[in-house]
Formats: sequence, C-alpha cells, structure tokens
Amino acid sequence: MNTSPAFFEKSIRPVLKDYCLTCHSTEKQKGELDLERFSSLSEVKKHPKIWQGVIEQISLDEMPPKDKPQPTAGQREQLLAWVNAVLDEIALARAGDPGPVVLRRLSNAEYTYTIRDLTGVESLDPAKEFPVDSASGEGFMNVGNSLVMSPSLVTKYLDAAKDVTSHAVLLPDGIRFSPKNTRRDWTEELLAEIRGTYREFTDKGGGTSVNLQGIRFDTKDGGVLPLDKYLAVLLEEKVAGRKSSPATNGLSAKYLKTLRETLNSRQPNFLLDPIRARWRSAKPGDAATLAKEISQWQHALWKFNSVGHIGKKNGPGAWMEPLTPVQSKQELRLKLPATSEAKEITLYLTTSDAGDGNKGDFVVWEQPRFVAPGQP
Repeated sequence: MNTSPAFFEKSIRPVLKDYCLTCHSTEKQKGELDLERFSSLSEVKKHPKIWQGVIEQISLDEMPPKDKPQPTAGQREQLLAWVNAVLDEIALARAGDPGPVVLRRLSNAEYTYTIRDLTGVESLDPAKEFPVDSASGEGFMNVGNSLVMSPSLVTKYLDAAKDVTSHAVLLPDGIRFSPKNTRRDWTEELLAEIRGTYREFTDKGGGTSVNLQGIRFDTKDGGVLPLDKYLAVLLEEKVAGRKSSPATNGLSAKYLKTLRETLNSRQPNFLLDPIRARWRSAKPGDAATLAKEISQWQHALWKFNSVGHIGKKNGPGAWMEPLTPVQSKQELRLKLPATSEAKEITLYLTTSDAGDGNKGDFVVWEQPRFVAPGQP
C-alpha cells in the first residue's frame, strides 16, 4: 500500500472529506473526534491511537452511520489498508520503544528489600504500616499506574524513615545499622564482638572464686592464651622440621609467629636466654612444664587487674600493667637445719650476674648475722 504524502492528498483525504468530516469536523467533533485537523500525513502519524479507533469503527460497520452516505466497498478496503499500512510504519519506526514509562515509587516488597540490603539488617520491616499495593489490570503490582501516592502514604514513608534512622549507629568513619535502636543494646553488641574476638583464640583460665554477699562466683573466666597449646605446636614443628598451619589447629597465626621468632632468636637477653635454652632441649610433651615456667615470669613482669575497676577513682589504668622485678635491696632469711652441737654448719653466700655480663655490677652484703631464740 502506498503511504506517501501525495497518495494521502489524492486518494485518502477526499474519502475522509466525503464520508467522515460531515460529523467529525473541527467545528462539530461528534464523539469528541476531529478528523479535519489531519491535513497532512505527518499529522496522521502523530496520533496512532485515533487511527486505531478509526479502523475499529469501520471494520465493525459502525461508521459511517447507516443513515449517512456510504463509501463503496473498494473505498472502504482502500482506507482500511492505508490506515493499517501507516500504523505498521509507525510501529516499525518506534520498534524497541516501550512508550512512556510512568515514574513510580517502589512497591512495598521492593522498598522493604531495598532497605534491608542497604542497612544489612534483615529484621527491618519499614512497610509494615503501609496499605497493601493494588494490582494493575495486567495483574502486576509493580506497574506505575497502580502504585499511587497519597498524602497519608507520604506521612507513613516519613515515619518509616524515622524508624530506620533510629537503628543507625554513628562511627568515627561513618555509620552502621543495628537490629536494635537503644544505646545499651549497641554497647552490648560491641562488647559481644570484642568477647567473640578474644574467645576465638583464648581459653577460660585464671579464675578466682569471689564471695559477694553470700553469692559465690568465679571471675576472670576467659581471655587467657593457651600457651601450652602454642608450645606443643612449636615443639611438633621442631621435630617435623616444617611449619604448621594455624588454621588447622585453631590458633592465632600472628601470636604463633611471634612466639616462634622469640624462642628461636639468637639475640642475647638475660631474661629469655634461660627459657630459650630449655626450649632448645625440650621435646614433645614438655609443653606444659615450659608453659608453667613462662607463666611464673608473666606474673612477675605483669600485674593483671580487674577489668571492672578500670576507670574508677584510684583504679587501674589498664587490664595489664608492667612490673619491674629488679630490686636494689632485698632481705634474705634462711632457716638453719637442726644438727648436733659437735657438727659444724657452713653457709655460703654467692652472687653472679644475670646472664648479661658482670661489667658495672656490684653487691654489698650488709649485717650478716645469726639469730636464735634466747640468744643475743
């Protein structure tokens, strides 16, 4: 079918003028339809929906009315063929174009899942107070024409936003969201994370029994590194001649590396050298004995405070505080074994360096004496 502008002027427009414009002119516009305004082919192509209606009315013999002049069968067929051809051209020119897309809000489900994805909190349900989304004629609930927005719904969106923001926790470098919305709960969450971090590589130990107003309970029930386990792994490494994987034994890779380097170091240290000597001669099974010796030095070099007293008046500043075991003056008392009067007892007093050499060292023995009951 010829769809040129010339064919429209020569063959189509005269048919419209003779059989359609009597009722559907710009002046009369019966049925609110004005066909007189289509003075060119370009105007026709701007309003395809109107011409879809024209095809429907002509095909059903609704137009022209029975009491009006009728086109011939050839004119009718030509007009229908021409309109269909023009509509096909319009469809081909707009192929791939979905037409106008209505700007819409998210459906209740989309809004809920979006908030959960953005916050990472699966328990949030911001749309619980929203009215149920209505379905469109196609049966879908995410069509823009069916997702209306009313003033009351805007208020519900604002209330939902306030509820979501109440779960926001301010951080030094940003924000995070919590399933809870109180400061106490946020604090408990952080403490649980910290405890979980320590619990991953520590054991219960170092507990002491406390009687508080008749209630007995143990304190310090966690946070102690299982030193014997680390030493056992290192002793097995020494025998096998290769390093083990901390991931397979539940130990901290960082601490295991630090302990391995410290024990194998050759750098002189008067405190560590005796322990290193025992380490070099130790065998699998000696881990507990070696750990006990190291533990004695831990308590000599560090003071372990009660966490609950930190921050209080005259309280400790930290859980662990360093101690200095070196003393410039010390009193020695030795109990002499009982013996017969005829037997002599010899007492030897000796001193030596601490393994770091005796340069600059000196010892002064003051007031050595024997003390006995009833004796001057």
